[in-house]
Amino acid sequence: MRIIAGSLKGRIIPNVFDIKNVSPSSDFLKGVLFNVIGDDIKGAVFCDLYAGTGNIGFEAVSRGAAFCIFVETSPELISIIIKLSKQFGIEEKVKIIKKDALKALEKGILDEYKPDYIFVDPPYNKGFCETAINKIIAGYYPHKKTDGGEKYCEENNMNIIVQHDKREILSPEYPPYKLINKKAHGKSFLSFYRAD
Repeated sequence: MRIIAGSLKGRIIPNVFDIKNVSPSSDFLKGVLFNVIGDDIKGAVFCDLYAGTGNIGFEAVSRGAAFCIFVETSPELISIIIKLSKQFGIEEKVKIIKKDALKALEKGILDEYKPDYIFVDPPYNKGFCETAINKIIAGYYPHKKTDGGEKYCEENNMNIIVQHDKREILSPEYPPYKLINKKAHGKSFLSFYRAD
């Protein structure tokens, strides 16, 4: 694995296929993801929710993201993220949270860091994708009480990007989020959601 563009282009990220439930995004799929985001990544806050080795988050920083939050539970993988952050000289642009992704969402990490993009890539075929999306929306897209009842907070502009198995069918809508783009490669889909 390598960083494919930006200030850290060519830097190596170790393969960890021997660590249970870790299957890093391919360079091709990573390229597709950031081609869709384009220059909007510059200056953005990025959250790599099931970070693994930090493959996607490091690519985001390399391409100009101002800050990246890595959420990961594995001590082995966290040690890799820490080591690479130091090697790449970007410690000040990184926050590492050692916590289960769903529990981290429940604890309000998104409200604390207010990312512009959150990348969701849980282990395939475990049903985690929809659960994560719903927790993201519930935790970071709060409801405001108004005289006419509840409405969604209008300040939110976070984008949700989900990498999932083709066999895992996600809804085109998780109100107020709608599917705006979908890319396929091999056995994987990238689904891009934005609030309506």
